[in-house]
Amino acid sequence: MKRTLSMLIALLLCLSVFVGCDNRENIECKHNWLLLPASENEYKCADCNETHLCDNPEDLERVGNLNESTLIFKCRICGSEHLTTDPDSIHEEHNWQIVNQDDGCWYSIITYACSNCDMEQTAEADLALPNHNWAEETADGKTTFTCTRCKESNTFISEIREFSYAQALEEYMIGDPGVKHENFNNPAVESEITGAIDAIIRAKFELTIEYDTISVSFDEISNMWRVDFWTLNMDGGGQSVYVNNQGLTCYVVYGE
Repeated sequence: MKRTLSMLIALLLCLSVFVGCDNRENIECKHNWLLLPASENEYKCADCNETHLCDNPEDLERVGNLNESTLIFKCRICGSEHLTTDPDSIHEEHNWQIVNQDDGCWYSIITYACSNCDMEQTAEADLALPNHNWAEETADGKTTFTCTRCKESNTFISEIREFSYAQALEEYMIGDPGVKHENFNNPAVESEITGAIDAIIRAKFELTIEYDTISVSFDEISNMWRVDFWTLNMDGGGQSVYVNNQGLTCYVVYGE
């Protein structure tokens, strides 16, 4: 009986080496690490109760920067992220250089690197005005500009017509129904209008109607652009946007 009991105990000890999850060497456990209460870097496996501390530099991999003086490290064991002050960057005289710039039509992401400490940081901003990469095509009296990046497309009647802004102000006076002279949507960022497509892009910020046709006119005396939007074969319901040569909206007339 004693011999049988001893054999059972020995067998259980042998099996404990292969079964269960009670040591780091057990590669069968896919640890489910949970942060222990009142701890910033001590974790415990919810399945096997194994614990470990995220304090071994060999287990921490640098994955980025929170800001110019705080590094982000990720633990290879549990995947947790930790913030660490970078003593070399505090009070450092940084010399930031642009190493990469990713420009979309409506955003820009710039990556900077310090030539003194090799630290990197990124800055992302939405553009007030789109930065399109236009491809132009003209046919049948119409010109089409299509952005090769975002595929935005604008088609308008190719002929740039003449008009009188002074006459328009006499015809459509402030206070008249359908006349707007303030509180425009066009960003107050001065950018010189170099052609019809620039005028159209600025004017579209004010659009409140559906349309299928665009025409552009220019008054050399006042340096004013007029962009007309309307739907063919439909009486009324159009919209005219007046934009000056600095790209600012000055007047909007509805229902011409």
